[in-house]
Amino acid sequence: MKKHRNGGGFLNAGQQKLINSMTKRFMGQDVKLRLLQNSGIMINGLEFTFMGESIGKESNKGFAVSITGDEIDKDRLKLSTITMTAGSGHKNTSVTKKLVRIQKSDGKYAYQAKFPNTFIPQSEDMSGMDKLDALMAGSKNQFVFKLTPYYEGEKETEVMITLYPFESILTGAATLYKKVTSNTNYYADSLKR
Repeated sequence: MKKHRNGGGFLNAGQQKLINSMTKRFMGQDVKLRLLQNSGIMINGLEFTFMGESIGKESNKGFAVSITGDEIDKDRLKLSTITMTAGSGHKNTSVTKKLVRIQKSDGKYAYQAKFPNTFIPQSEDMSGMDKLDALMAGSKNQFVFKLTPYYEGEKETEVMITLYPFESILTGAATLYKKVTSNTNYYADSLKR
């Protein structure tokens, strides 16, 4: 019997459909968001981009973005605005919001921006599509966020980015940890190592 390998590459349509079906059963049909991993680092004064997507049911109640970390508590990392671009194609919508530094109930601080009434579409079934093609073309259930950190600390620090839908704050939230540096030559310096 011959074994077929996909060479460690992309999943075939049947495998992706099975994973999507299992994810929906496991995750339920709540409004859920996911933050997509990227290998970037937040650098003082340079625009940083991250992406989120819907992995649950649709909602028209919107979501919020929250960014927390030790240097935010100490007021040494500052953020001013965040731009969110939603959807793909002709329905692409861009909104810029002020990131407000708020004090949480535990006494620590967070930068927060709310996007009320922003439509969160139902998660897409990618079983008939090549995932890379879908990511390159942009997906209707994706959200792209851009912000610029202002940080002059000598050491790298870390922040937690949280994206949570208002309809299911506890069960639908997603988090992503990102490093922040004041070294504007970070990538060039890392090549020297």
